[in-house]
This record gives sequence, C-alpha cells and structure tokens, in this order.
Amino acid sequence: MSFLNDLITMIIVVNPFSKMLVSATITKEFTKDKVREIINYSNLIALALITFFAIFGPLIFKQFLGISNSALNIACGLSLGIFGVSYLFKDEIFNVKKNVEVMYLSIGTPLIVGPASITAITIISSYSTILYSLLISTLAIILNYILMVFSTFFLKVTEENKKLQYIATRVTGLFMLAVGVQFVINGLKLLTF
Repeated sequence: MSFLNDLITMIIVVNPFSKMLVSATITKEFTKDKVREIINYSNLIALALITFFAIFGPLIFKQFLGISNSALNIACGLSLGIFGVSYLFKDEIFNVKKNVEVMYLSIGTPLIVGPASITAITIISSYSTILYSLLISTLAIILNYILMVFSTFFLKVTEENKKLQYIATRVTGLFMLAVGVQFVINGLKLLTF
C-alpha cells in the first residue's frame, strides 16, 4: 500500500471528525482548562496505545497468538463495520461522564484508538517498518488532536447544528462501513485454501 493510502486508512479508523463532536459536547460540562486537559490526556493515552501496537502488534498477534494477516484484516473490517453501522443509526453522539479521569480513558480508548485502529496499525506494521508505522499513526493522532482542540473554539452543540452533526455522523459511519468492508474483502483475498 502507499503512504497516502495508509494515512487515509488510519485517519478513517481514528475518525477525528467524530471526536470533534465529542469535544464540542464536553465543553458544555467542563471548564475550558478541564476540556483542554481531557483532550491532552486522552490523545496522549491514544498515542501511547497506538505506539505500543505499532511496535509490538505484529509480535503479539502473529508470533505469540498465531493470528494471520487475513484474520487481522477481517477482524479490523468487522470492527469498523460494526462501528460504521452504529454511526449510521445512533441518535446520541457521546454521553458525557462527570468524572474527568474516566473521560481520559473513555475518549483515549476506545474512542480515539479502539479495536479497528489497533488492528489497522498492526497490519501496517506487519508489511512496513516500525518508523513508517509510527509516522502514520502519529500523524493520525496529531490530526485528531488538532481537530479536537479546534472544535472547542468553533463548534458549539446547539439545536441549529444538531442536523449537521446528524449528517456528519451518518457520513462518517458510511466511510467507516465502506473501509470495514474493504478490510474484510482484503482479508478474504489473503486466505489460501
């Protein structure tokens, strides 16, 4: 795969556009300083987790567990597909918890880095160098961070823009579902009978 293709895949699985809505939602519940703290820590947790799997993912999944690339592709595709379908049909974007420490983790994982992004970076790491995988994953997390911070200034959760949020969530879900189906197709092509 190409650099641009891998980067776009990671951006879709990290899905920074849905995190913009999360950031806008938490601005209603917390002070600006707390929102920035939540965004900082949740993205650091996500970066640490995706870095771990960029480095050790192939070793864990392939060497220790014996999981093939086709199985990883199918698992990533199913995970993305499930999230995509849920984005297509859900009414509530994100439920805000009042506990800040819970917010760090619940946004960092599974919202920013979840099963799909872990398997995607493991797949990328299995056919590329660790440095390449770290670059791809770090760029996706940086974009996520920038958009989350940006959204706290310019995206407010109001009745007028709930329709736009509804449409954005559905479009994001469609992209996630399409990429998920492609991962499943790729996984099936890798199977040898």
